[in-house]
Amino acid sequence: MILPRSDKSKRRVRISNSRKDVRRARRPNSKSVNRKLLLFLAFACLCGLGSGALWLWWPTLVTSVDGWFKGRDGFLVKEVIVQGNFRSSRQDIIKALGLAPRQLIFTFDLKQVQNRVNALPFVRETQIHRRWPDRLEIMVTERRPKALFYLDELYLVDRDGGLIAPAPKNEMLDFPLISGASVTQWQNQPEVWIRLLKKALTLLSIWEKRGRDWPEKVAQVGLDEVCGVTVFTTDKAWELQLGLEGFDERLKRWRQVLEVLGERAMAVSYFDCAGTDTVVAGLRPHPKGTFSEKLRAQTDGVD
Repeated sequence: MILPRSDKSKRRVRISNSRKDVRRARRPNSKSVNRKLLLFLAFACLCGLGSGALWLWWPTLVTSVDGWFKGRDGFLVKEVIVQGNFRSSRQDIIKALGLAPRQLIFTFDLKQVQNRVNALPFVRETQIHRRWPDRLEIMVTERRPKALFYLDELYLVDRDGGLIAPAPKNEMLDFPLISGASVTQWQNQPEVWIRLLKKALTLLSIWEKRGRDWPEKVAQVGLDEVCGVTVFTTDKAWELQLGLEGFDERLKRWRQVLEVLGERAMAVSYFDCAGTDTVVAGLRPHPKGTFSEKLRAQTDGVD
């Protein structure tokens, strides 16, 4: 039977099985979606209940675990080894650790303990290591005093110009004395006096390196905002005015002048070395004046 042309256009196109399968696969399955949603909600509820129970029981759990380890003495801190400490006492270091009685070796913050030990006056740096199962090893690097600095009392000063601690009163200290600042000046202009203090320590470092064979040692260093650094020596009690810069070169010129003067340098009271390329020698008062006048004539023109 042959259908009319109009009926053919109205005839529905048949879909192959493969296209039906693709459409069916793309069509969402409401039952599968609901099942997955229910599983996700159930899982979320279980996690929430578990977290809540853990939060409620966590202190009890921690206490139980802590008591279990302490009851067996296996991981208690039983030994503390301290090395490198000279001025910091072992008792002060152990006290700074802040360990509790029957402290477990893994139950404290190592960084916090290290910071507490570093806060001690003479301690520059600390390294703390756990040595399982029950030992702590502490290696201390101390700040070494280089001079005494006088304010309202004597303070030990390190190489960087930092005040370490008040000087022990029951100890003989063989350090140069730095003076010139009052407590009020230090408090009102700390940056100025810290800078001057560091310059004084730079000078002492140069003297320590170059002056090992010099007969004169540094007894005292005076600080002044305008004049800078002045050194007073031990034996001859010479006064060396060195200014604020170029200490190495100025000390070299001073030594050259001493070689020229020889024994006549005994008559000198002070050396002004703060000039660009000269050294001015001031004579001590002399009763008769003859020796001083003769020395003045012989030292004219000495640079």
